Amino acid sequence: MSSAPISGADGPDPRTLIAAGWQAEELQWENLQAQGARHHQAGQTAAAAERWAEALRLARRVFTAPDPRLAASLTNHATGLGGPAASEVARALLDEALLIWDACDPWMAALKPERRARSSLYHLRMETRYPGGYRHFSRERSAALRAEGRAASLARRKGEAPEGEPLARWVKERPAGLNDLRKLMAAARLIV
Repeated sequence: MSSAPISGADGPDPRTLIAAGWQAEELQWENLQAQGARHHQAGQTAAAAERWAEALRLARRVFTAPDPRLAASLTNHATGLGGPAASEVARALLDEALLIWDACDPWMAALKPERRARSSLYHLRMETRYPGGYRHFSRERSAALRAEGRAASLARRKGEAPEGEPLARWVKERPAGLNDLRKLMAAARLIV
């Protein structure tokens, strides 16, 4: 077993993800957001703003409101423009992002609950015997991610940085597979 660290670029091969049902644009959006976040973290604001502008154009074309990924794109693009103190355009983008976070109930309701291995065979058997019995854990996690993403957009609207290190958490916690949780987690954790 290798003890080499895993970089943020590691992950499933894009061809595998596309074969699993994801659109190439969804992966491109994730990559643009992550690149913008890394540039922002490194103090390269112009490069970050370019990536986020491109990600927003892609999001407007591919995602429809109330997709939280569109809200994340709006928030980061507004950050790239200098935030709400810099322009009326940035304030409007952040207001639109908050509206999307508030209106994403239908999008959230359509999420497929994640299935994940439990700590014991007992839990796996119980989940099989009582389908949906463990679904509330998935809904709770999704609700927490939604609240985290909205809080990050709200912090930016107030001219503040989101709490914690969302990019580091994204790199560490993102699901390897392509599931609905990954889409929501990307929306919440790729806001800087």
